[in-house]
Amino acid sequence: MQAEEAQMDRPTQKLFFVAVLAATLILIAASFVFSDSIARNQAILEAGKRGDVSAELLASALEREHERFRLATLVLAQDADARAVLAGENGRRLADFNRKLEALSQDMGAAAIYLLDTKGLTLASSNWQRPETFVGQNYGFRPYFREALSKGQSEQFALGTVSRRPGLYIARQLQAGGQILGVIVSKVEFDNLEAEWRKAGVTVFATNSHGVILITSNRDWRFKTVQPLSQPTQNKMLRDLDYGTNPLQVLPLYQNGQVGVVQDDDIASKKYAEAVKQLANDWQLHVLTETQDTIRAAVLSSRTSVLAGLFALFALGLAMIYLRRSAAFKAERNLAIQQREMSERLVQLNKLAALGQIATGVGHEINQPLAAISAYTSNAVTFLDRGQTDEARDNLNRVIGLAARIGMITSELLGFARKATGTITSVSLSKVIDGALLLLRDRLATLNAVIHQPKEDALVQAEAVRLEQVLVNLMANALDAGQTGVEIHLSIEQEDGFVVLKVADNGPGLSTETRQSLFQPFSTTKRDGLGLGLVISRDIMADFGGELVADSPPKGAAFLMRLRPAK
Repeated sequence: MQAEEAQMDRPTQKLFFVAVLAATLILIAASFVFSDSIARNQAILEAGKRGDVSAELLASALEREHERFRLATLVLAQDADARAVLAGENGRRLADFNRKLEALSQDMGAAAIYLLDTKGLTLASSNWQRPETFVGQNYGFRPYFREALSKGQSEQFALGTVSRRPGLYIARQLQAGGQILGVIVSKVEFDNLEAEWRKAGVTVFATNSHGVILITSNRDWRFKTVQPLSQPTQNKMLRDLDYGTNPLQVLPLYQNGQVGVVQDDDIASKKYAEAVKQLANDWQLHVLTETQDTIRAAVLSSRTSVLAGLFALFALGLAMIYLRRSAAFKAERNLAIQQREMSERLVQLNKLAALGQIATGVGHEINQPLAAISAYTSNAVTFLDRGQTDEARDNLNRVIGLAARIGMITSELLGFARKATGTITSVSLSKVIDGALLLLRDRLATLNAVIHQPKEDALVQAEAVRLEQVLVNLMANALDAGQTGVEIHLSIEQEDGFVVLKVADNGPGLSTETRQSLFQPFSTTKRDGLGLGLVISRDIMADFGGELVADSPPKGAAFLMRLRPAK
């Protein structure tokens, strides 16, 4: 009887084995299909994140370089020697001004700086001693000259008519007594920046509002386009000699549809995923991240993991057959270990993502001090040329202070993850207000903002640089909220043993929803904001033994900076 049962068990066991084998093969096939899909999607998302972070950092560096030359040209437009040359003073005055432009061009790394009269004739130039000097050349036909003469300022990217090298021309109008005297021009070439891009191994380029590639890590792409241009637009560019006789053809990658954004359904079939960052001068920065190699590597890694997992499951299945309860216990224990490791990885990934978001804001936070450093450096050069060593020393001391301030600002941006400590001293609120207005001077002028300063002063317990950062953040928020006609009222009051610096504006104010999440990390109403400015500002005020709170004025927005008075 037992022999018959044993014989009956053999077919049953064979059938069970076939069923298990079939189920295993189906599981393997399904696992590969499912894992490949997940790996492709994850690879595309990771490529998109890398592109976004790279675009933020590279755009910030490009804008900082651009702002440095823009500010230098603005300072030169106020130069007394330039006005004297335009007024007809020649001889020694003209030679000295040529030397000044030559020294400034070398210090700043500008390709050329030159002065034009109202007819476009070059009177002085940094390359005055070179065979290819601009002196005596007439650039009245250039759009940047005509626009600067009529509107006060202009910027144009074009090929040089003498050097045949591409560069950005930044032009500013010079006036005296309401009369237009001429135009000062700085030409900026981005060879060093492009070399850094190539060294970093990134595929990146900047385009103007028409989609023409101007600055690029790939030299062959210059003056190609990312979109077709209309015939009238091409004709105008050829007439203006912007890009020489280049045909302005669409870059084959874009012509053939090999570039897409991460959100596209067919992005996995594209050669590149594109991240685009809007720049302040109507340019766009494009970062292209290769997708195919990334996908292949991710799929290969995924399949290796799947095979390892399937082998582990197969071994676990055999163990379950032969060891039953013991194998089941081991499987549960292994699963718990895997879940714990996965949880730890997710926590670490979240931390890295947060630090990445903070890092992308560093360029913006230090951009304004860098612009001020550029202005003081330019002034110092002018004072040294005049022999005014005391004034030059004062400007250079300010540069040293601003450089130290940049380090402090960088530390504060990292303070969200790692708190910094400092020395609390007696600080003058008037000096803090003056420093904030200096950093924001360009933005205030651009928006025609009106600042109402307090007449009185007060000494408080704080760190001057960090307190100034809080005030800059609050005033910058007021400028971001307004369009034109911005008014900011600063007032100092004594309240319950505290000194209160109030920052109020005439903007749209804070909605109920915004007020509820005002001091929450990463909560922002700005399109490109990180949502950390008010959080960091509140932490700084707490370190001083004070606080930062939002007031509820009938119109606009207001913030109260409560500080302890100096002992």
